[in-house]
Amino acid sequence: MQIPHPPLDAADRRIGVPAGKVLLAGALGLALAIVLNSQQLLREAQQKPFGWERDASVAVWEPVEGVASAAGAHLPRLWVDEAFGRDVADPGATTDPLSAVAGGETADEAGGAVADDPARAGVVVADPATPAITGARSSDDVAPGASVTTMPWFPTPADPLRLHIMGDSMVQFFGHVMVGLADDTGVIEASTEHQLSSGLSRPDFYDWPARIVEALAAEDPDAVVLMFGGNDAQAIVVDGQIARRFSDAWVQEYSARVGHVMDLVTTDPDRVLIWVGQPIMEDPEYDSRMQRLNEVFDAEAAKRDRVHFVETRDLFRGPNGGFSRYVADADGQLADVRLTDGVHLSTIGGRWLSQVLLDELGLFVDLSAGAQS
Repeated sequence: MQIPHPPLDAADRRIGVPAGKVLLAGALGLALAIVLNSQQLLREAQQKPFGWERDASVAVWEPVEGVASAAGAHLPRLWVDEAFGRDVADPGATTDPLSAVAGGETADEAGGAVADDPARAGVVVADPATPAITGARSSDDVAPGASVTTMPWFPTPADPLRLHIMGDSMVQFFGHVMVGLADDTGVIEASTEHQLSSGLSRPDFYDWPARIVEALAAEDPDAVVLMFGGNDAQAIVVDGQIARRFSDAWVQEYSARVGHVMDLVTTDPDRVLIWVGQPIMEDPEYDSRMQRLNEVFDAEAAKRDRVHFVETRDLFRGPNGGFSRYVADADGQLADVRLTDGVHLSTIGGRWLSQVLLDELGLFVDLSAGAQS
């Protein structure tokens, strides 16, 4: 016999919610999230490589951000960021570089960009104990008329060398490793910072020269390591016109930007700059672009006696002379030196590069007090 269930009292009854209300609540939540984050969404749209996708994204988010900011809807996000110590710079205040473009070639014609993550890179390694990789300048390999700068003092545990490392996502994957190795010397006090998807081509997205000035004032380093380029092979704005990557106007402007950064760092006559070149990349087209950027870096460094360009292509070159994710170490054992994206360094690769850079620094600064302590 079937036993009837007891009647439910009011507390036990489940109240159903119509599907329409659920969808409406979800839509309202999404709209609220968009309004609160409208400035960041616009900034990400402006960050995209010049082209129709960027134009469409900016066209969508500019009016949204304008209405949201006028209503003060962006303020809660800024307050939260400030409370957690995040960057509170107003992304909506960034000037869109294309707003000044009048005529000339279109964004689509100007050439695209390679972002930090999409590109492919590759290389193989040499013995990490090697003092300096092929291509790194030593006391016998500097530009005509230039002189090798030696720091006017010897770092000690009580008076350590201050080293600051800056750059894009490549620095993210080796900077912290280099800080650790530098600290292990006992005579170097190191720090690092990076900004994803940044470089020197798009100051509208991230203004590295301005940040470098701030960092130099705050850190007062004796030596600086910089690595840029992974995102820079894209069209740039020159005098209100879009310059196609690697065109004459592009090379002239980009070279000037690289030189300007080098000069900013070496304004202090006792400071040395090590500029890290791009390694071999897995994707042939992307690798070709990075080689051209390396030529610019090397040429500008050669003009300055306190700027030292370190070539990294041979450091990660494979047995076949090209890209390889796995490279033999000093003991002949294969080491995984690159990430699966074919661009960034693994922890092991970061350690190899960091040691090479410290060895390069040792050509210009006497670090022997650390070995003696």
